[in-house]
Amino acid sequence: METYFTIKESKEAELTEQRSRFLSYVFPASNKDEADAFLDKIRALHPQATHVCWAYQVGAPDNPTSYYSDDGEPSGTAGQPILQSLKQNELQNVVLAVVRYFGGIKLGVRGLIDTYRAAAENVLAATEKIKKQASEEIPFSCPYSFYNTLLYKTEKLEGEIKEASFGESVKGSVIVPRVNAAQIKAFLEEIKHS
Repeated sequence: METYFTIKESKEAELTEQRSRFLSYVFPASNKDEADAFLDKIRALHPQATHVCWAYQVGAPDNPTSYYSDDGEPSGTAGQPILQSLKQNELQNVVLAVVRYFGGIKLGVRGLIDTYRAAAENVLAATEKIKKQASEEIPFSCPYSFYNTLLYKTEKLEGEIKEASFGESVKGSVIVPRVNAAQIKAFLEEIKHS
């Protein structure tokens, strides 16, 4: 997976169905720990909620994985529809939670599936989708005389210099899209042999 879509920032939305309130939250998370921490925060925000159902896809670009939970709703009626929304929107590194406050009227299996999907779609519609490229971090050490050329090449290849330190030589790392990594590595090899 060289490119994938994620979200720019967290958002929330609300939906009411048959007097039940459904509060949707979406958050960017690159790994399971970040997603779990976000879910803990949502649970703490809503200690009286009937259910906190969720799904997430994390680990892109190298190890994408999906998880979901119905949190006590009938099996397959909450977590899976939320996960399907993430998949249909082609989103990675995103966690989406739907908090339900029961309003006294049962929705039935089909009603739950439709409502959890609608709650997920509702918050995703308010979210800006962004395209990300798989990147690679390449350490470097170069003489001052080559640093400006390295800066130029890095910017031209849609990368950035990270944590450059200036001593006897310039040391740091270059972060570039993986598809451009070979060009930066070749340039760094040229510098070594100059």
